[in-house]
Amino acid sequence: MSYKKRKIVQVGVHQQQSHVQFVWLDNLKQVQFLSFLMSETNVKAQLIARVMQDFPQNRLQLYFVGCVSPHLTWSKNLILPHTLNTQECEQQCSFILQEELPIPLEELWFDYVTTDLKQGFRLDIYAIRRQTAYETQWICDELLLNVLDVAHHSIMRAFRFLLGEVQENALYLYQDESHCFAVMDTAHSQQLLQTSENLTALCSKFCQRFNVEVEYVYVYQTTNVEQTDLPKNWRQVKTDIPFIALGNALWRIDWVQNNSLVLTASSSGAGDERD
Repeated sequence: MSYKKRKIVQVGVHQQQSHVQFVWLDNLKQVQFLSFLMSETNVKAQLIARVMQDFPQNRLQLYFVGCVSPHLTWSKNLILPHTLNTQECEQQCSFILQEELPIPLEELWFDYVTTDLKQGFRLDIYAIRRQTAYETQWICDELLLNVLDVAHHSIMRAFRFLLGEVQENALYLYQDESHCFAVMDTAHSQQLLQTSENLTALCSKFCQRFNVEVEYVYVYQTTNVEQTDLPKNWRQVKTDIPFIALGNALWRIDWVQNNSLVLTASSSGAGDERD
């Protein structure tokens, strides 16, 4: 009797209009992806059958990672004078949430990200209503997400994967049929602006809002977005891989301490993904 080793395969999931998209890394760490109509049946069985082709020597368990729009979450950035341990971080989160949100703590899921600074310590707190998380977890009748991230974190992971790095003083723009995101990483925060405006207007508004000078602009647009002329010095990022699903698939795979977020679906409070 042959024995197949059990393997967890992390699958990024994202709904794009009438399709649900799946991205994962195969045994050689190469990106693979599939897309199904939301109305299609037996999606999970078809997905498992396809992923099994990449891991023929293993028994598989799929671990689904999705994300939510930032407008469904609450966040706060704190700069503290000294480093906090895990217990102190969770206590600080609980205190801030109870002080600043008119929602009982037991109705929230929350998590945090820590960053050691040259002078001080950065604590980013994120929270979502449990009911909203429950509703978002179900992609379709067959699929329940194991992890919820926030969309702009997934977007930045996808940019980082496709470009190889994230530049300082660079603005990253994402546009699909419904949303435009502008994201910039700085030492003390990740600055975000979400709008339905065009990209040039979004860039101008971002620079004005955060009072920054942008040296580089990187742009990704989904294929269904009406293409408009962009400034010649902007760099367009093109890929056939579903972009946000890719960023979801990379959750924790490209894990760098203090550079990601998780709102864990299995967690009643802070998640366990900061190791």
